[in-house]
Amino acid sequence: MKVRIYVSPKTADTLWIKQSMRAISSEIMQKRYTPVFLEATDPEKLNFDEIYEPGERRLLIYAGASAAITPRLLSRFSECGVHGIFINYESSVLSGRYSKIFLDYRDGMRKIINYLTAAGRSEFALYGINPNSATDLIKDSFFCEYLRRDGKNPTRDIYYNYASLTGCFSRFCENCARYDAVICANDVVALSLISHLREVGVAVPEDLYVVSFGSSVLASLSAPTITSVIVDHAELGRQTVLAYAYLYKNPGDISLTVKVDAKLVVRASTDKQTPLERSDVFSSFLQQTPDLDFYDDPVTQRIFRAETLLSGCDELDFGILEGVLGGDTYPRIAERLYTSENVISYRIRRMCRTTGCQKKSELVALLAPYIDKDSIGRVIGK
Repeated sequence: MKVRIYVSPKTADTLWIKQSMRAISSEIMQKRYTPVFLEATDPEKLNFDEIYEPGERRLLIYAGASAAITPRLLSRFSECGVHGIFINYESSVLSGRYSKIFLDYRDGMRKIINYLTAAGRSEFALYGINPNSATDLIKDSFFCEYLRRDGKNPTRDIYYNYASLTGCFSRFCENCARYDAVICANDVVALSLISHLREVGVAVPEDLYVVSFGSSVLASLSAPTITSVIVDHAELGRQTVLAYAYLYKNPGDISLTVKVDAKLVVRASTDKQTPLERSDVFSSFLQQTPDLDFYDDPVTQRIFRAETLLSGCDELDFGILEGVLGGDTYPRIAERLYTSENVISYRIRRMCRTTGCQKKSELVALLAPYIDKDSIGRVIGK
């Protein structure tokens, strides 16, 4: 069976779409189906008569749908007999005519707010929301509902990211003292926020709790580690391919809605240190290079560079980083890890190439704002 997929060019290179596509592609290959990626700058210009064979069920996995997906596109789908399976896109414009497979961000928001309330927090901000992201707008909508229910004005407590997290923080910093907890759009936003807060003397979690959405290695290693709603891309991929196969075998006026459960993992950014299991890192959440242009912001790009490195590290790499961040010499690191100084030197040079650093001191300067020797020691079981 051929599984046809269209990825919006506007979001194709983003970290989140790459994660989803990796999960979907992996599931397709396990089922021994054939993935077929459709290419077009404008999905309305796809020639469906050429794409599908005569009599074939016209199913299309659509990933990276923007918040502004047009009724005209859906009308074209309908005219051409195409049933769209939209990934991580929840919107009323889809009505009941199309299938949706999405991470349950509303449930994630509910779990975050319930957790923060139980922890005695009451003044929340929603931070780093991208107004062009369908998933961010789900978080935005739920947050507004929550605040209105408590008789609050939601507009003052939502901080939007207009392609610059530094600018977003400038607006937030004016009102920072108002809050005791911040819900971030994703891990990258949270890491950027904590970095900025440190610069102005605001401590996390002592002064402010920070919670996020994501599955990044860096958030699980950072100082502090970040409480996050884990995005289960593997399950998203599995459910997407199962839905495609079901619809393929059961033609007719059928649409599916599948929600992938959200899981809140509590870590140190909300005042609880949860030891990591080794599999959390070594199964590797991110095995691809993040798009460095996703946010045009120096702090964010440094975070992406660090994440790129850490997502590809094995146990020896983490052991080396533990020593480097602790100020150990090459001979001492080599002795502790039962390897040679040449191996240590080679691995560090490789890390520098991966991150664009010229020397070890630059590598340390890149990582030090986010992780330390102790956080890596927890990962490798020390």
